[in-house]
Amino acid sequence: MALLSKLLEIANIEADVQNLEVSEMNDGGMGSLAIGSNYESRMLGREVAEYSFNDLDGMHISATLNIDRDNQLYEIDIFKADFSPTLCLK
Repeated sequence: MALLSKLLEIANIEADVQNLEVSEMNDGGMGSLAIGSNYESRMLGREVAEYSFNDLDGMHISATLNIDRDNQLYEIDIFKADFSPTLCLK
């Protein structure tokens, strides 16, 4: 949840991270998370924060916080440069 807290801080959004409903997305183990129980029925709105760092193996990771079209938290999209599973989020 430290990454989510960092992204929320960057976006200047307040949220109770302890009570957010999140589920893993099928992204090959990179670590993306869907936020909310009705993720599939909502539509991506826009990116509100981005944070980059290196994984334990030195590969670049980009994490973005996205909201839906109703300005509700939607997802954390994790992208690792070589598409391998993310090590530091395990």
